Amino acid sequence: MSGRRAARPSGYAALAELAEGLLALRENPRPWIEANLWIRDKQRRVVPFLLNEVQRDYHAHATAWDLVLKARQQGFTTLICGRFFADCLLRRNTTSVIVAHDYDSAERIFRIVQLFWERLPQGERRRVGEPKLSNRREFLWPKLNSHFYVGSAQKVSSGRGMTIHNLHCSEFAFWPRPEESLVALTQAVPANGRVVIESTPNGIGNHFHKLWRETEDGKTRFAGHYYVWFESSEYAAHVDEAEAQEIRASLAPDEQDLVQRYKLTPAQIKWRRLKKRDLGELFKQEYAEDDVNCFLASTRACFDQGALGRMAARIAAELAPESVAAIPTRDGRMLPVAPARLLVWKQPQEGRLYVVGGDVGEGLAGGDASCAIVLDRQSGEQVAELHGRVAPDRFGYLLDALGRWYNAAMLAVERNNHGHSTLNTLRNVCRYPRLYFHIRYDARAGVVAIPILGWPTDQQTKPILVDDLAAAISEEAVLLRSSDVVDECMTFVTTDSGAQQAQQGAHDDRVMALGIAWQVRKRPQSRGSTQRPEGW
Repeated sequence: MSGRRAARPSGYAALAELAEGLLALRENPRPWIEANLWIRDKQRRVVPFLLNEVQRDYHAHATAWDLVLKARQQGFTTLICGRFFADCLLRRNTTSVIVAHDYDSAERIFRIVQLFWERLPQGERRRVGEPKLSNRREFLWPKLNSHFYVGSAQKVSSGRGMTIHNLHCSEFAFWPRPEESLVALTQAVPANGRVVIESTPNGIGNHFHKLWRETEDGKTRFAGHYYVWFESSEYAAHVDEAEAQEIRASLAPDEQDLVQRYKLTPAQIKWRRLKKRDLGELFKQEYAEDDVNCFLASTRACFDQGALGRMAARIAAELAPESVAAIPTRDGRMLPVAPARLLVWKQPQEGRLYVVGGDVGEGLAGGDASCAIVLDRQSGEQVAELHGRVAPDRFGYLLDALGRWYNAAMLAVERNNHGHSTLNTLRNVCRYPRLYFHIRYDARAGVVAIPILGWPTDQQTKPILVDDLAAAISEEAVLLRSSDVVDECMTFVTTDSGAQQAQQGAHDDRVMALGIAWQVRKRPQSRGSTQRPEGW
């Protein structure tokens, strides 16, 4: 070998080599992250940031718009901080924004980023230049014109006025005004930007749950990712062989199912038992095992959550219903249902008896929707669902056509508020043949039966409706087909004041329609009866 030293690349060649390396790292920043970033682990040690198994999986499958459902403390926030921090330092003119659900969480997240910078190797610090720091949880690197900001969802203006290239919405299920905040933030993300919404569950009916279900149905631009607790190897307790044998011999049915389906070890089962002892029913929420049962409703739910969870799992595996655009009328025309939606699992069958329960909304945009649930009277199976924001009188025409189509089903409409308009259309215009008349017993009049048209929801009837429906769900006597009905049942709760209604942010029009249909199913019905009292 010659004694001459190898010539160094020219300044241009060195810059080109650096640019090529940075380009590769922009596409896959994991090598840069693991070589340069440090974190504080759960034992409070400061260690190199080496991705765990769940972090590696998400990093490999991340897309531009991701929705992540996860168990607790799997390292997602740390990973996304690392990815966004790397993007700021590897790509000029980059703005990364992380929005936590509250101020304390925002402070904790910013400390992760501070540690990234404090432990960043000197060579990288010289390359990117010293940051301009502020007391508002942000870094600004003037040399790169890159910006990293951590804000709180408690301040809706977090991120406003910026062009956000990387947006992370952390623990989104716990945000105070999720829809309003998300719209404001995502409007600031350009076409080539990245959005990650990540959260543990927080019940059913909130915006995160709705977004997850819509993403599952392919109705959003997000790619869904969910990670269960047993994908994290640290979630296991120490067991010796004797204890392992004892655990294998004492598996409960749900534990046997997990072992058979996911090959859980005795160490994982022991860890699960310990956590369930500490958390009770909240274990399903904090440490997800699937993407159905982890969405727990309030502990004051009116209906059996286990039974509803089984129904939801069954429905998810079933074929989608038929969406019917128009209903045949008695004069041979087809009546369009739009803007309502009619879902049909079973069309009318000759010789079958059906019942229909109807809940009437005002029909205004943003107001309550109207709903009708059709049940097979003999089997208790849901066969159709009509739902949408339509005017009360037009809802009467739709119910007339729907009821006649289902073999002149017994039809009960809630008479409260806007229901009077619907009942008027059904009785006086359409002259529907089988309208439900409620029998009111007046003790002051010597227990005299007083028939009234329609179902009256009041302090006397509502507890009966809810209790009977609760028993039917618990015993799985009612065979639900609609995931929307199941979701509403899961969010139907007893409030602190004792009222039975949808929890805040949820709806109960489907619950009420179902409950009314179930009540009507109790009424004896002959094939030829009009069920009208004498004199009508």
